[in-house]
Amino acid sequence: MDMILIFLLWFLCAEAVLTALQLPLRKKKIKRGARIALIAVKALFAVLFAFLPMAGPVQLRIVQPFMMAMYVALLADAAADALCGILFALRKIERTFRVVKTVSLIAGALFFVCGVVNMVTVTPKEHTYTSEKLTREHTLVFIADLHVGSAQPFSVTEKTIADVKALNPEATILGGDIVDDYTTKEEMEATFRLFGSFDTPVYYLYGNHDRQGHAEYAGGKKFTQEELEAAMTANGVIILKDEYAELAPDLLLLGREDLTEGENRAKIETLQNPAPEKYLIVADHQPVAFKENLAAGTDLQLSGHTHAGQLFPLGLLYPLIGGYNCGDYTEGDAIMNVSSGACGWRVPLRTEARCHYEVIRLTPEAK
Repeated sequence: MDMILIFLLWFLCAEAVLTALQLPLRKKKIKRGARIALIAVKALFAVLFAFLPMAGPVQLRIVQPFMMAMYVALLADAAADALCGILFALRKIERTFRVVKTVSLIAGALFFVCGVVNMVTVTPKEHTYTSEKLTREHTLVFIADLHVGSAQPFSVTEKTIADVKALNPEATILGGDIVDDYTTKEEMEATFRLFGSFDTPVYYLYGNHDRQGHAEYAGGKKFTQEELEAAMTANGVIILKDEYAELAPDLLLLGREDLTEGENRAKIETLQNPAPEKYLIVADHQPVAFKENLAAGTDLQLSGHTHAGQLFPLGLLYPLIGGYNCGDYTEGDAIMNVSSGACGWRVPLRTEARCHYEVIRLTPEAK
């Protein structure tokens, strides 16, 4: 709840800054073409303020909350300006700065509330895949991008883990970024104690945030990699770093090291599949290497990392630059499912797809 209140204050500051910047225009008669251009500029800056903190230089993380607050304020202001322009034109009445700003504040508040609700609402998303390699049905859960303590109250994390435990899956796969630069040691240890209470195996692979690689922008490291792995192994969580694990006589899992590890990530050609006749799940935090991972004989790849964009319209940009957003993608006979993630990153705001963990049901192909 504290992080939501803090971000609300940032949002109010952003609204104040935006209002002050526009005060010189309040009594000026602006032509329709110039006003349309102004709306477009606001929208473009909103996208920029969403994109840069999420995918730009890590040095921007210090100002990320304010930039994301400006994203909300600018998007709401552009929408209000466009809506009021249409209504004023239809009714043939004079537009006033006060009315436009009031609509902007209401739109921003609704946008903020919807974003927060999306961030704290975590639901299962079911998928069914069939294969002739399977000899019986399996139910697995894949959770990526919990980002503990980063964008959700810890009570939401506790409920998500409790809901997964209640499903009693055959195995649970933690798909990276379970913790990040903003996770405290206490939160990290509490999280893995919860996973340690499961009655079935829990597997873990690294994401690009788990090792707190840029913690200098988050007040410094809260725990070491050794402490992280000690917390997992003490609770029976199985760590996979470019390693295979047999989940069942007909089912194999390959957990990849994250791409950010560079040379420490094994080349796929060196990871010889020990049982090609079995159904192979490749868990790889980032979906980038889908085609590369096919060399292992992938039947299903499970990835996260994208958060489905997290902030509108970033989810629409991924396909435009040749990347993956979320959902199922195919390459030959292989399928990759990219999860929208069980949380988001850094701010309690999600204006794209809601938070999900994936319930994977595998069934033998009918003969």
